[in-house]
Amino acid sequence: MELLALTAGWVIVGFMALLGVLILWKILQGSIDLQYLVSEEDGQASLSRFQFLIFTFVIAMGLLVIILKTESFPPIGSDVFGLLGISAGSYVASKITQKTASPSDKAQKE
Repeated sequence: MELLALTAGWVIVGFMALLGVLILWKILQGSIDLQYLVSEEDGQASLSRFQFLIFTFVIAMGLLVIILKTESFPPIGSDVFGLLGISAGSYVASKITQKTASPSDKAQKE
């Protein structure tokens, strides 16, 4: 049973590595445009998108370092989920405020 779990783990790691290489290849070819990764459709920078991206990467990298050091998956505390939730909530709130802005507000920005 342990051999099956180890094999399944390596298959998942291999699949994720291939997926990462494919995405990187598409980015280098220009098929995936990262121009609006942290900006809105009109080209203005979005603090909520940037915050969401940074929080996600910081937590993912921290988790990866812990997994590599301890060779086991650590329990994830509610504080980590709270940080991600706050970041995601601010992104959603900014989207809601953009959608509910009156037409006169949008005209003033332009």
